[in-house]
Amino acid sequence: MPLAASHLLLADESDTNALAQAVALAWAQHPAPHLLITLEGDLGAGKTTFARAFLRTLGVQGRIKSPSFSLVEEYTIDIPDLQFKGTLQTSAYHIDLYRFSDPQEWEDSGLRDVVGGSGVSLVEWPQRAPGLLPAADLTVHLEPTDAQRQCVVQAGTATGLTLLRALPERLKSG
Repeated sequence: MPLAASHLLLADESDTNALAQAVALAWAQHPAPHLLITLEGDLGAGKTTFARAFLRTLGVQGRIKSPSFSLVEEYTIDIPDLQFKGTLQTSAYHIDLYRFSDPQEWEDSGLRDVVGGSGVSLVEWPQRAPGLLPAADLTVHLEPTDAQRQCVVQAGTATGLTLLRALPERLKSG
């Protein structure tokens, strides 16, 4: 059950990018050793667009590939270390479970350790691993409607609630 939710209307891809950038910046200001963001929505809803903008905002350079065929793409990101006034490196994982058809594939993939460990995990198609993922800090549900996207961002943990509350007011509603 979500702790809080924000309902948004995203007019175009740049609005999806702006939301992802805001979430990434909120996390950079309030870094947690573990972050799980699940991305839900039909094909073409903007899940990969969100993930790319999120990763780009956290400093990932070069090509950010869709993990549709590789299942997971790993990136190294720098996060602020407020205690030592410097930066630390951590991993960010972009995971796509679209091709999963059996929960056993989750067990066989070894992704439990990746998603449950330290670092940032962005998981597309989480519904393909029902009941197997840890609780998402944030769930981003994107739904295209005509020329726009309806978006619901739900906080599922205290970390997610911190991030949701840190979003700029123009991105928050209901």
